[in-house]
Amino acid sequence: MKTNYLPKNKKILLYKRVTLFLLGIFILGTLIFSVFDSILLRVVSPIWQGESWIMRTVSKEAGIWRGRERLLEENFSLKEKVQSLEIELASLRTGENSLALLGRSSDEEGIVAGVLTHPPKSPYDILVIDAGVQDGVEIGERVFLPEGPEVGVISDTFTRTAKVKLFSSSGVVTPAVLERHAVSIELEGLGAGNFKIIVPRDTEVQVGDRVLSAYVNSSLLAIIEDVEQKPTDSFKEAIARSPANIFSLRLLVIKP
Repeated sequence: MKTNYLPKNKKILLYKRVTLFLLGIFILGTLIFSVFDSILLRVVSPIWQGESWIMRTVSKEAGIWRGRERLLEENFSLKEKVQSLEIELASLRTGENSLALLGRSSDEEGIVAGVLTHPPKSPYDILVIDAGVQDGVEIGERVFLPEGPEVGVISDTFTRTAKVKLFSSSGVVTPAVLERHAVSIELEGLGAGNFKIIVPRDTEVQVGDRVLSAYVNSSLLAIIEDVEQKPTDSFKEAIARSPANIFSLRLLVIKP
């Protein structure tokens, strides 16, 4: 029997070829993986970057929005404080500041009530308050701002609520006094917190003059904003405005 053996140098050559073949496969696989990995990264990277940008943008916008909300709240609060101080200064009723507004009371300082609805939700300068018959509120009682000015009267009462008819309601005529020279006048409501006053042309009236209630313990009703007079007229007309912003009232005080 004859046995065939490969020459030694052929065995070495075959081994090298096999080794090179395997090495080539390894290198090729590495290159293919690298290429596909690179392509995958190119495809996914923009998505990751976009997601990161969106998250940063959303986070930034959320922070800005929260900051804006805080600024708006602070601005609104400051405006309310300024408005309250302006009304208080205009009314010059320092005694009213001692009201305990944290709860409803029925002592000599009056019944404190919250405003449920105001214009434009309720028409014709009508307010709805959260105090009624069970709290001692009665028709005809006078209604004031916490700072002092008088704004209207109780027109209807219910068990737990009541309606306030403002003096500025269209067509409502309220006896009043023009503080300058204590001239008796009639304050006619025009709606939306506005009034009209007609006085003889010789009666002195200027922008900024105060209009007071006709009671002995008078309170501020309105402030003159404009005066119109024609040379041929025997009377002149003045436009006044309530010291209160009737569209944002929150608290009122009811007194007999």
